Amino acid sequence: MISTSFDANQFKMGQREGWDSVAQGWKEWWAPIEKGAQKISQRLIELAEIKPGHRVLDVATGIGEPSITAAKIVGTGGHVLATDLSTQMLAIAKQRAASMGLLDIIEFKESDAENLDLANSSFDAALCRWGLMLLPNLDTALSKIYNSLRSGGRFAAAVWADAPKVPIISLATRIISKQVQMSAPPPGIPNPFVLSDTNKLGNSMAKAGFIDMRTDTVIVALNLRQGKIILVTVKQLALLPVLHCLERLKKEEKTSGETWQKKRRGIMEPVMAI
Repeated sequence: MISTSFDANQFKMGQREGWDSVAQGWKEWWAPIEKGAQKISQRLIELAEIKPGHRVLDVATGIGEPSITAAKIVGTGGHVLATDLSTQMLAIAKQRAASMGLLDIIEFKESDAENLDLANSSFDAALCRWGLMLLPNLDTALSKIYNSLRSGGRFAAAVWADAPKVPIISLATRIISKQVQMSAPPPGIPNPFVLSDTNKLGNSMAKAGFIDMRTDTVIVALNLRQGKIILVTVKQLALLPVLHCLERLKKEEKTSGETWQKKRRGIMEPVMAI
């Protein structure tokens, strides 16, 4: 359960600012990251059974995945709607899609996942790669996704496994949190590992109306090259938006009086996604 003092709108504002601020980092690192993460995009598309001519929704697309992969499959007879709350991340996604000649297939729309304006029964499939964990109102978002699917439509999503199985994020999180002297957030606050409990995610999916659910585990090797320090890379790519939001909450806590209390030349990090 999320703390009653948690402000979802404030959190999303921090998310938007945070992701906008790290978009250039994602642009710099997308090639080595996607070399490993493509395995996840491909698996999601297989699970969603996406075919030529399908209409596909991608929630929290970031810089364009798995939208771009899906667009290559649905072709000109299909359509992909890629949504994200960050204008800067979407701008990079559009650049990538344009470079591949996919702008006639992919439509990019700025929106947070909980306020999607979608017609009922308008998509054959929906996808979300590493986005559900950061939604403060997960049930609302899942209901919107469910309602947007046609009868028999499929939704495939990837979330991170528990922290010890994702050292590229968990290690950097601990180091950065220590540097900024930040205590652990209250239970339930959106973070990369909040949905590592598959029962929790399954319950939310069932509540939204989804049936015949299945869970797969995929090992991903992320190759971070160019001799950069893992801490800097991960902060640049993903952790800053989360920490930015938690820092906002920490400041609000002070005003309200409430409390809650490797440097290597090349890095090949095996991580686990669900």
